[in-house]
Amino acid sequence: MESAIEAIRAADRVIAHAQAARQMALASASQVAWAQHERQVAAGGSSRAWAHRAIAEEIAAATHTPGRSVERQMNDATNLVSRFPVVRDRLAEGTVSLPHARTIVLCGDRIDDDETRSVFEVRVLERLDRVPMTAGALAEVARKVAQELDPVSISDRHKAARRRRRVGFRPGEDAMGAFDAEVANVLGVGMMDRIDQMAKTVLAARAAARRAGDPAALADDRTLDEIRADIFTDLTLTGIPTGHDHLYGATFPEPSNSADAKDKDTDAGLGATSNCAGGTADAKAGDVGLGATGATADAGAGAGSAPCTGSGSGAVSAFGPAPKPVGLGAIRGSVHITIPATALADPTNRTEGATLAGAGPIPIIDAKEIAADATIWNRAFTDANTGVLLTVDQRFPTMAQRRFLKARDERCRFPGCRQAIRKHYVDIDHTHPHSRGGPTNVANLEYLCETHHMLEQMTEWTVTQGPGGVLEWTSPNGRVYTDTPPPVARFTPPDNEPPPF
Repeated sequence: MESAIEAIRAADRVIAHAQAARQMALASASQVAWAQHERQVAAGGSSRAWAHRAIAEEIAAATHTPGRSVERQMNDATNLVSRFPVVRDRLAEGTVSLPHARTIVLCGDRIDDDETRSVFEVRVLERLDRVPMTAGALAEVARKVAQELDPVSISDRHKAARRRRRVGFRPGEDAMGAFDAEVANVLGVGMMDRIDQMAKTVLAARAAARRAGDPAALADDRTLDEIRADIFTDLTLTGIPTGHDHLYGATFPEPSNSADAKDKDTDAGLGATSNCAGGTADAKAGDVGLGATGATADAGAGAGSAPCTGSGSGAVSAFGPAPKPVGLGAIRGSVHITIPATALADPTNRTEGATLAGAGPIPIIDAKEIAADATIWNRAFTDANTGVLLTVDQRFPTMAQRRFLKARDERCRFPGCRQAIRKHYVDIDHTHPHSRGGPTNVANLEYLCETHHMLEQMTEWTVTQGPGGVLEWTSPNGRVYTDTPPPVARFTPPDNEPPPF
């Protein structure tokens, strides 16, 4: 097995080297197209677009590839080769794959200044070298680094990007079609989470009805994806829209004040939950608590629907109060947001960003709007230099360990897995099994998705946990893979200037 793994890794390096050569060739073809364009312009000829297309079509004919696809490849290759030289060289060395390179280019493309973009390349690659990760995981890191270096705040960029909001439908084959929508990340994550929770609830109810011999349940053979699609259709066709330009549309969640609601750590119910750990970048190891304030916001992202469908949100709309939610309507979307303490405490802050787990930066004003409707608040203290979560204290002590782990882990802790912490999708696992004397404390617990939880239990994969929640996974073949908790503080370069005294 060891030889097979090494052979695969060696082949990947060869492939990366060959892909780098192909990117260079495509960029060179673009230069040829530009030179031809200049000659044609001098002779009173056609535009650069036609010169570029002529070269692309020649490559397409030789490689049996669609011409439009080759045009895009030429543009992407030129961007990589000319604007991201460090990534280009690492690809040629075989130490970075093409998917990783494309991720870095995509996230850093908006940085116009050459020097700043070089800093971006170096920082992202340093992080990749320190903590190997998939291209998907790297995208979240790269987006954060790009945000830190961008002179334009995430709030200002988001304000402009919101003008792209849209919904479309594409009819397809066999009388089926596909929806696509562009909305704010925080709303999209909440919407998808709510649909997932509703579908899981329907699936569980069907299983119970089948055990009772219900003929309708026995005849219902829908998959989870089919149920999700049915719920999406039901919510869209039977909902009560208001169309207001607001984070929650024109609906305002009703936080539950009951003791039962406070004592339950639930991701569904009358009040939506979004466990958002907030910490201060000024808190240091051994000196935590210096003005640290943070929040765990419980706010939903879902509109109400007609009472006859059982999908109401219990919200108050512009047309009067909606009925209390029942059944599926009691389920609200859950999002996990990290809010810097300094940003949360400053009412005038419009520049510092918060982070949506699994999606990246969001404007602080949206995060504050979610936090304003919280029914649960957590305060997180982090090491300013490493971003490692040190501790979390709770307004409500019930399920404190679970909330700490949500704030620390954010996702399944198997290397490369990006499954966010959602009800029905992840489990809390004892690193050292409880049945063998493992303690139930945060130094011996981590979140795993169902697949990797079963992998750890049913195969020879093993895991140990070190300080700061760092996990070391050992494969059946003896290889060790390290997974580090996502940092909840932003990284800043060390200040080498002497103190001003």
